[in-house]
Amino acid sequence: MPQLTFVGTGEAFDPDLPNTSLLYRGDRTLLIDCGYSVPEAFWRLFRDPDLVDGVYLSHRHADHSFGLPALLFWMKLGGRQRPVTLLGGPELDPWLDELLDLAFPGSFGADFLGLNHLPISPGAEVAFGSLVLRTAVSEHGVLNTALSITDGKLCVCYSGDGGPTAETRELYRGATVLVHECFVPAGPRPGHADAATLLALADELEVRTLALVHLSREAKDAVRQVVRRTRTRCRVLLPVPGETIELE
Repeated sequence: MPQLTFVGTGEAFDPDLPNTSLLYRGDRTLLIDCGYSVPEAFWRLFRDPDLVDGVYLSHRHADHSFGLPALLFWMKLGGRQRPVTLLGGPELDPWLDELLDLAFPGSFGADFLGLNHLPISPGAEVAFGSLVLRTAVSEHGVLNTALSITDGKLCVCYSGDGGPTAETRELYRGATVLVHECFVPAGPRPGHADAATLLALADELEVRTLALVHLSREAKDAVRQVVRRTRTRCRVLLPVPGETIELE
């Protein structure tokens, strides 16, 4: 049965939580986002350098991507032999090479873990093993692509950062689980989402489970209050790092 583990659930500057990151385990194992505080959080949960088949990055902000070089180097030092696939929007492809070389200059040659790049254009479908991956652009300060993972029965969606758009709404429709950043309790916040909007959206789109992550360090209690007082048809989670849910 597929599983989803919350490696981290925090925003960029949360003093108590690692950056938001998920581990999807099904036909393929995919780490979703890898910010600068994610590798240590990942290592506390998992010790197998061969566990992950690929890493998806939603966008280029540091709390979603800067942990990738350390994670890959740890895999190499751990004895990993098989390739790793790096996935994300098409604009990530050249930038990823720059990121890796800035972190450990000259170390990530063409033969380093046989790194494969798999860009996913918004609106397109890409096969990853038996999984089907799709993306859509959210409303954020830089280009952010939300992700949908479908195995033929279940659909897991992840927002990355950003407020909902018409395209992401269609991506999330009927999701088994939607993991969405939720920076504030209510009201517009440029480039981010709020709890009140997301709770209504989840019911409108017939999402079965809504998990709210990436809460502003100053708004956690207020977001929890909105969740407590809002009646929804979907299950609502405020997950913590290390929490695993079965996808069924």
